[in-house]
Amino acid sequence: MSELLLGAGEVARRLGVSPATIQRWVDGGVLSSVRTDGGHRRVPVSEVRRVLSAERPDPAKGPLQKWVRALFEADAASLSALMLAARRRSGSWSFVAEDIAAALAEVGVLWELGTCKIFEEHAASEALRRAAASCSGQIALKSKAPSALLLTVAGDRHTLGLSLSELIIAEAGWRPRWLGDGPPAEELGALIEWRKPDLLVVAASRVIPRNTVWDYQAALERAMRRKSLRLVLAGDGPWTESKAVMRVYSFHDLSNVLEQWKAPPRRSAAR
Repeated sequence: MSELLLGAGEVARRLGVSPATIQRWVDGGVLSSVRTDGGHRRVPVSEVRRVLSAERPDPAKGPLQKWVRALFEADAASLSALMLAARRRSGSWSFVAEDIAAALAEVGVLWELGTCKIFEEHAASEALRRAAASCSGQIALKSKAPSALLLTVAGDRHTLGLSLSELIIAEAGWRPRWLGDGPPAEELGALIEWRKPDLLVVAASRVIPRNTVWDYQAALERAMRRKSLRLVLAGDGPWTESKAVMRVYSFHDLSNVLEQWKAPPRRSAAR
């Protein structure tokens, strides 16, 4: 069996840095990489394990300190205030999302090392979901803004990435329609007919079997062609390369794609 290869977004989350840092490390030879048939760079999982096993900086002394601490405090209101302040400083929700994703990766590493209890991780995740929903609700949209339906592959309950994506989608002028765990593939047509979205953003995590993801993607593409929808595939799942859809590997990718499509702008940014 060939070694598992990871995209920049997943490597960044596991190592607690930004995707841009991963790109610099690959370019500088710090991380070895390979290219897929589609021309994308991927990092072998053994490289990630090598870096994780090396001496790692203490997150409490680095730039992730505030996010890791806020996640462990599991207070949705405080986390929401921190997120809004970071958005004002950075000027874009994609930067905030990348930082939070890196902090979540650090929480995952701490759990793997046994210094974080599972209930702490669950509480942090729930606080983040509530905080992201609160921040998204403060973004004013035009009454006729195009809608974006957010869901995962059926059976995939890893929805934190979608929670953060919702902020970027709303910021770009789209009205997010949250679904979460997606329906069976055979019900996608009925779902689209019911919600009538202009855009589908579908995530899959690496825990979902390859054939399941492929079958779901085929059903999504059929629905997309019938209804003339735009389709974005996100997450770390084994999506197949396709010219018919847009594959994104990071929150910055998603922001850039939406900017290229130039959805109608929102009336005002989150305050």
